[in-house]
Amino acid sequence: MARKIIEVFCTLMLLLQALCYLLVQYGIINSWFFPATVIFILTIILGGIGALSGVGLLIKQRGGDKPARPEAIMVFLMCMFSVVWVQVFYGWQFIFDLTAGNDYTTDIADVPQFQQSKHERLIVKEVSPIWGFMDIPHVILKADIDTIFLPLSGLESKVIVKRAINKLGWRLVRYSDNTSAVDGFNQTYEIVGGNGGVNQLTDLVVRIVSDNAESSAVDIRSSSPGRRRDLGFNQHMIQKFAEELAVL
Repeated sequence: MARKIIEVFCTLMLLLQALCYLLVQYGIINSWFFPATVIFILTIILGGIGALSGVGLLIKQRGGDKPARPEAIMVFLMCMFSVVWVQVFYGWQFIFDLTAGNDYTTDIADVPQFQQSKHERLIVKEVSPIWGFMDIPHVILKADIDTIFLPLSGLESKVIVKRAINKLGWRLVRYSDNTSAVDGFNQTYEIVGGNGGVNQLTDLVVRIVSDNAESSAVDIRSSSPGRRRDLGFNQHMIQKFAEELAVL
């Protein structure tokens, strides 16, 4: 009986996961207004707990009168796969970072700037009573990663940055030169990026600064389009871009 209850529970969690994913992926609801992302994460966690309980029960009851049904094993494996999928493509360490932020930068002292104003860039919506705990004031926070130093000139780093953007499948919106820099290379790139297969996008700014032909500094800023706790999404995007730069 307990095994059947766990199987039904895990099946329900999988259905809710699929529903939340489709609602956000196809734009049926706005994930920055309705807590579909939070519900999605909770169902994955609960499904993973249920799957572990079900597998443990199967091991305990192996050799009994009622052999394990293939359908039950498949449901448990799918729930565990969801947990692994989030870790591989997103990272639970980012989700459980409960810092109240949606805007992170590798350089907090001299933050790479968007050309648009904050009002133009951020989509500010009325706070829903069931979603209000996620609403936060806009503030730029320090990312876990520091300024990235490359043993390349500014022009060479520019090539690497553009390759990383193309490889990730992100969209370069515009770039600009800092004319106030008397000597050296100083360019800023505005990008729209996200995770493959997930319809959640964020704004990024990448700045390259170099005053010699042997090294350059790259700073990254990532900011979600809304005043919501990003559940670590922007930290993840900065790390993803930094890792891509490291392999090119």
